[in-house]
Amino acid sequence: MRKMGVQSLWIDKVSLSDNEIKVEVQNIKRALNKSVDIQAYCVYFVREKVTQGNIHDLSKLTYLSYSMIVNYSYRDRTNSYLLFSFVSTPMKYNLYKNKAVPLTNHYYHSTKDYTLAIKGRDGKLYQFKINCSPFFQQNGLTTFCIQSALATLFNHLNISKKIILPMDINKIARLKFKQCLAGGLDIKQTKRTIKNKRLFYKTFDFHADQVEKLFKNLKTKYDLPPSGIIYPWMESGFPGFIVFETQKGYHAMPIIGHTLSTDLWRPEADIRYKRYVRNHFRSVSAWVDNYIINDDNFGMYLTYPTSKLEDKKRNLGYLVQYILFMTPKTIDFTPDTLEIDLIKILRNYLKRIKKDFKQIQINSNPWLEKLVREEHAPLVSRTLFVEKNDYIKTLQKKDSNKKILPEEVIRFFREKMPDNFWLTEITFPDLYVANKSALIHIASSFINGEPLYIQIPKFSTFYRDFKPRIAFDHEVGGHRAIYSIPSSNETFDW
Repeated sequence: MRKMGVQSLWIDKVSLSDNEIKVEVQNIKRALNKSVDIQAYCVYFVREKVTQGNIHDLSKLTYLSYSMIVNYSYRDRTNSYLLFSFVSTPMKYNLYKNKAVPLTNHYYHSTKDYTLAIKGRDGKLYQFKINCSPFFQQNGLTTFCIQSALATLFNHLNISKKIILPMDINKIARLKFKQCLAGGLDIKQTKRTIKNKRLFYKTFDFHADQVEKLFKNLKTKYDLPPSGIIYPWMESGFPGFIVFETQKGYHAMPIIGHTLSTDLWRPEADIRYKRYVRNHFRSVSAWVDNYIINDDNFGMYLTYPTSKLEDKKRNLGYLVQYILFMTPKTIDFTPDTLEIDLIKILRNYLKRIKKDFKQIQINSNPWLEKLVREEHAPLVSRTLFVEKNDYIKTLQKKDSNKKILPEEVIRFFREKMPDNFWLTEITFPDLYVANKSALIHIASSFINGEPLYIQIPKFSTFYRDFKPRIAFDHEVGGHRAIYSIPSSNETFDW
C-alpha cells in the first residue's frame, strides 16, 4: 500500500451475524467446535484522509482496498486469513494532481469494476468502486487454494449478482460437508464445477504424453516455448489458473494478466540472426516475460516468470502440473496450430497474389510491396478469440494513413461472419515493438481453422470452404493498432 500512496486506514469490527460472514462462521464452527473463538474486521485503505465532512466528495481514485480479515482460535489451532480483499490494480498515484498512472506494460485480463460500500460514523453506507481482481485466502478447514482461485475467476465472469466466496465454490461443486474437509478439489471435481456453471474448459496437462509431444514439436520446429502456446488463451480474456506441485502437495493460482517487455532483444534477434527459423515468425508471446497471478499464500498482483513453464526436473521445485482456461464455448481448433498454419497460408497467398488478384497494384503501397518482395521477411503474429461486434468497432477505425474501410466491407463482415472467431494479427517486428500495430488481419473459424477473412494493405478477401468468396479493393493501406478486448482497466504502454 505504501507504493500506491496510502494516507488513511479504517478498521471496523464485524458482527459475526453479518451477511458477508455468517455462513463462513457457521462452517468454521461446524468444522472445529461451536466454542471456537472467531473475530472479523473490515479494513479500508484510502489515498486521502477521510472524515465525516468529506466522505461525500472523495475522488474515485481514493479507495485502494476493501478487505475482511477473519481470525479464529480453538485449542492449539489458530488462523488469520483474508475472507476477501478487493485491492485496486497497482498504479502510481500523485495526490496533488489527483492522477494515477498504471504500471508500465502491465495488462490485466481478469479485472473489472466492483461496487463496494464503506460505513460512515453516521451509520450510513457510502458506495465506491474499485477496479481489481478480487483476492481470497483459504480458511484451511473447508476451503483451500483451488476454491480461492475459482472464486477469483468466477467473479470476473459475472455469473452471479453477489460476490462469490471460496465457500460458495463448494456449493457450486455440490460437495457434501465431509467432502469440504477433504483438502480442496481434484481435477475431476474442478472440471465438474466449471461445467456446473455451463462453462467449457481447455486443459494443458504438462505430464500427458500428447501435451509433451506438442510442446516438444513446437519448440523443435518453430522455437515456440510452452508460454507461446498458453498466451492466446490468456490474451483472449479466458480466465485460467496454474496448478503446480510443492513439497506438501498441489497449489493453484489464478492467472489474471501478463507483463510485456518490448525492449527485449532476443525475440527479434532470433528471427533475424538465426541461420534457420522455420517460417521466419515469432509469436508476440516472445515479448511476454511474466504472468500476473494471485497466490493466496503471498498476495495479489505478483509476477510469475513464463520460464517456469519449461522446468522439467523435480529438484527445481514447484513443477507445473497443468494449466486450465475456462471458455464460453467449445473450441476445437487451437490457436497454436492455427497461427503456424496461417503464416504458411499467408506466405503462399502473397506468393500468388499477382496471379490470383490481378487488379491489385502492388507498387502502389510500400507495405504490400515489402510483404510480396521479401518472401521470407520476419513476421510477428498475435492470435486471440474475439466477438464480432467488438471487432467491428476496430474495423471502423482509421489506419495510419487516416483511411477507413468502405462501408460495404463492414456490412458484409457484419452479415456473413460468425459471432466469434480467432483473430490473427500479423506485422513486422519493428511495427509491433514501436507502434503496437498490425498490417494483416485474419479471422478464422474456431471450429476447423478455416480462414474466413483476410485483410492486407489495400485489399480484403472473404472466404468460404477455404476458397475466396468475394474480394474488395480499398484505400486502407497503412497499419492499424492491434485489437484490444474492451476493458475498464487502464494500461500504460511502452
